[in-house]
Amino acid sequence: MSDPSPTPERHAPNPWLAMVTASFLTLLVIGVLFPNLWYGMHDITDLPVYWGYAERIASGEAPFTPAFQVEYPPLAVALFRIPGHTSSESLYGIWFNILMSAITVATGAVTAYTACRLWPKGGRAYVASVLFPVGVALIGTIVINRYDVAVALLIAVFILCITQRWYTAAAFVIGMGFALKITPLALLPLVLLLAGPPRRWAWPLVAFGAAAVAPFLPYVLKSWDGVWHVFQYHLERPLQIESVLGTPQLLGQLLGADWASWAWSHGSHSLVAPGVGLAADMSGGLTLLAVAAVYLFAWLRRERLRATPADQALVVLALLLALMTFGKVLSPQYFIWILPAWGLVAARDRWVAVLGGLTLALTHAEFPALYWNLLDMQPAPLAIVVARNILLLATYVVALWRLWRLPGRPAEPSATAPARWADQPLS
Repeated sequence: MSDPSPTPERHAPNPWLAMVTASFLTLLVIGVLFPNLWYGMHDITDLPVYWGYAERIASGEAPFTPAFQVEYPPLAVALFRIPGHTSSESLYGIWFNILMSAITVATGAVTAYTACRLWPKGGRAYVASVLFPVGVALIGTIVINRYDVAVALLIAVFILCITQRWYTAAAFVIGMGFALKITPLALLPLVLLLAGPPRRWAWPLVAFGAAAVAPFLPYVLKSWDGVWHVFQYHLERPLQIESVLGTPQLLGQLLGADWASWAWSHGSHSLVAPGVGLAADMSGGLTLLAVAAVYLFAWLRRERLRATPADQALVVLALLLALMTFGKVLSPQYFIWILPAWGLVAARDRWVAVLGGLTLALTHAEFPALYWNLLDMQPAPLAIVVARNILLLATYVVALWRLWRLPGRPAEPSATAPARWADQPLS
């Protein structure tokens, strides 16, 4: 009996082709799709806030002082100043959109390059390269109307660094993320877990400290109270109307309870309903538990994670989902953070692809076109937000389940099995 024919050798993906594909499709989404959606390009935008800060700084005012309090970290404020044109709000908005478009394209290119490093054989890298612009299309114009895509770029670079074992660089990137949005701090323990024993933590911690502290330092020396306002502002924020923890109240309103309304506080609309104070108080503890659950499973699977870089994107996605699902504030722009990790995980996990894609799409369906209707407690946007929040929770649970189901040790290669388990789908 003759031996079966050997499996054809799979070709290596071309990194330049993957990066160009992701970049071109992302530009196509921004340049062709975004101007032709069912709502205006700049409906409900934070651009006036960013412009206002840039204008005041250009006129000579010093930020992070009692007279000029800012709720954003220093690197965010530095980003607001890049577009220039502070004398014209419209010109500022145009150049800010161009800047965010360039950052979005760069994020797609980094995601595509990372995919090529993770999967050196077969076409999975090209799938990830296409999924990123798909995610941009699903979330909509908020990508270029907020600065959160800069956070997504840092997360994409972070994933590349940890998968290549550049742990000091990864910690430095997370330090920049802390000085840009605070929340990327939750990813720092992942660097230490992957780095190995504590004797290998010194340089990553130094790199993180340098990147995280340096942007704050000039302002701390001038006014500690002005810098502390950045943290105090977010600690004091009430339960935001779109948050997952407010879903029971929104569902009750949808079913006819007539107990929910809204109030304006800390730059957003907070939910007013029975139990929201308790939910806001529980948010911190629940978020810590959700993040701790991810790290517990990551610790139990640490040998596997160190040997199989593609699984590390799953941990990053699960951590970001934990922060979003149980935080007391869930703004639509937060979903931009997950685009790189979602694209990489969804390339080999159909459940994460579907659940995450639907979550992005429902977020886009509600914001910005139906946001004012949500504040009026109309049934359609209420139903969309409730469904979106349930899907977000389900996506987190599935990501956690996938992490728990990873084998504790790397698979032994065999003659009949692929050399890299990461080439196989998770689902």
